[in-house]
Amino acid sequence: MIQRVLAAVALLLGARAAEAQKTDSVWIRNGDRITGEVKSLSRALLKHSTDDLGTISIEWDNVDRISTTTILEVQLTTGQKFYGPLGLGPSGSLVLGSDTLPLSRIVAITPIDQELLGRLSGYIDLGFSYQKAHKQSQLSTGARVAYRGRSAETTFDISTFLEDRDDAAETSRVSTSLTERLLLSNRWGAGLLVGYDLNEELDLAGRGRLVGFGTNTLVQTNHLDFGLIGGMVLTRERYFSTDSSSTGVEGLLGATFRAFRYDRPKLDAQMKTQIFPSFSIQGRVRMQIDLRLSYELVKDFMLTVTLFDAFDSKPPAVGATRNDFGTTLAISWTF
Repeated sequence: MIQRVLAAVALLLGARAAEAQKTDSVWIRNGDRITGEVKSLSRALLKHSTDDLGTISIEWDNVDRISTTTILEVQLTTGQKFYGPLGLGPSGSLVLGSDTLPLSRIVAITPIDQELLGRLSGYIDLGFSYQKAHKQSQLSTGARVAYRGRSAETTFDISTFLEDRDDAAETSRVSTSLTERLLLSNRWGAGLLVGYDLNEELDLAGRGRLVGFGTNTLVQTNHLDFGLIGGMVLTRERYFSTDSSSTGVEGLLGATFRAFRYDRPKLDAQMKTQIFPSFSIQGRVRMQIDLRLSYELVKDFMLTVTLFDAFDSKPPAVGATRNDFGTTLAISWTF
C-alpha cells in the first residue's frame, strides 16, 4: 500500500515538473500566444518546445513579447550579457531584472540549465557524383557538432573528399579539428584548437596542428556576423615524397563572415579566410579560404555548395604543388 502511494506521489510530482517546464510564453506580432519551453535563440531563430507541435522555430523578427520562468543567458549586439528569467515587457521588448531590453538588440538566448542534447547544434553533409567518361566518381562528406556551455563552446569539424578515375591516381583530402573556445566579455574569445590535415594534391601526407588563438566579433546582428582571429600555430608536417617530418611555428591572421536569412527559403552564407606566415621557413606563407553556401530544400535539409582554396608559397617538399582548389555539392541535414 505504501509503495503504491509513493508511486502515485512520484507520478504526480513528475507530471507537475513536466508541466512546469512548459510555462514559457511567446507572443507573435499577429497576436497569437504560444506556450511551451524556450530552447534557444540563434541566427535569428527562436526554438520553442511545445506539447502539441513539438519543437518549432520562430523567426525572431515575428516575436512581439516573451516571458519565461527559467534562467536564461541573453546576449545583446554589443556583446553584453544578462542572466535571469524573462519578464513581460512592452511590445517589442522584454524585462530582465531591472532592465528593459528591446528585442531588436538581442542576438542570442541560451538556457543555463538546459540538458546536453539541447545544447548541441551542427550539420552533416553528403555529396556524390559519377561521370561515365573516365569512370570518374567523387564522394564528399562533412560534419560539425558544437556544444554551447555557459562560458565555453566546444566544436568538432571534419571534411573528407575522395576522387577515383581511370586515367589518374586516386586523390583524397581530409581536414579535422577539435576547438575549445572560452566566451569572454564584450564579444572576445580565446581558445585552443587541435587539428589534422591530409591533401594528396599538395603532396601533404599529414599536418598536425596545435593552435592558440584569440577572437573578436566586430559585428553581430540577427542576420550578420563578422569577426577577426589571431594566434600562433605549432605544426608537424610530413610529405609523401620525403621520408622525414618537420616541426614549424606559424602565425595566424584571419577573418570570418556569415550572413543568414530565415524567410523561406532559408539562405546561409559563410566565409573563412586564414593566413599563416611561417616563423620557421623564411618567405613561406600558407593561406586557406573556405566558402559555404546553403539553400533550404525542406525543413532541416539544405542544398550546400562548398568552395576551398589552399595555397602554400614554399612547401618543404621539392616539386610539391603550391595550390589546390575545388568545389563540392552536397545535401545537408542541420540540427
